[in-house]
Amino acid sequence: MSLVPLSFGADDNPPLIFIHDISGSPFSYLPFGLHSSLSQYTIYGLSALPEPPATQAVQYSTISAWGEAYAALIESELKDIRGIVLGGWSLGGILAAEVARVFARRTGKRKGAWIEVRGLILLDTYAPWLRNLLRAGRRGLEGGGVVIASAYFKPGEMMRIGELLGNTERTAWPGMDGTRCAAWLITPSAAGANGLEDWFEEGRIRRIGQGKEACNHFSMMDAGWIEEVIAGVSDALEGMRS
Repeated sequence: MSLVPLSFGADDNPPLIFIHDISGSPFSYLPFGLHSSLSQYTIYGLSALPEPPATQAVQYSTISAWGEAYAALIESELKDIRGIVLGGWSLGGILAAEVARVFARRTGKRKGAWIEVRGLILLDTYAPWLRNLLRAGRRGLEGGGVVIASAYFKPGEMMRIGELLGNTERTAWPGMDGTRCAAWLITPSAAGANGLEDWFEEGRIRRIGQGKEACNHFSMMDAGWIEEVIAGVSDALEGMRS
């Protein structure tokens, strides 16, 4: 696993760290690093393991253990940084919230400086305890309806990640509870579709592609909708500063 620099901005702004989706790759966030509205921020993508053993990331038995591993990586890579903003699309949002929870638990419990998570930006992240959604996703993979190419995870490994999510109870991944920071949700979904809306004030939910069927979980990160997604990220960051 590693932090991949996508852009470099002003030192007085907290860096943005966007965690990989189920492919293990951070490169769906490349447009963020190229967009002028985010140019004042240093942006990192957090990738899964590109080197053997590629199965290490899915050997974590819980989302909590995965979050602990990524929090340790961020601490080791950004030793002089005291504040960050976390985000992620899809699975990346689940992991971002878990990393935020890890840092929140450490606050006040350890000597010396620690990293403060100043905000969370979830890009169409679904609660892992939505069993019907996860079953549908597994059926798509098993039936060949969805093909995901990845240099990080093989299809079988991605299915095992799906099993991990499918076996995660609400008590093990309690939404935004315990994250202790402001959170925003950017989504094309109808109200209630993600299972997470109850944790977000209405002003912190940005719905993109409203009324347009072509905008969905996958296409929102494509060229047709990414401008709206970036505008939502920019608005969330402005909200954190105000």
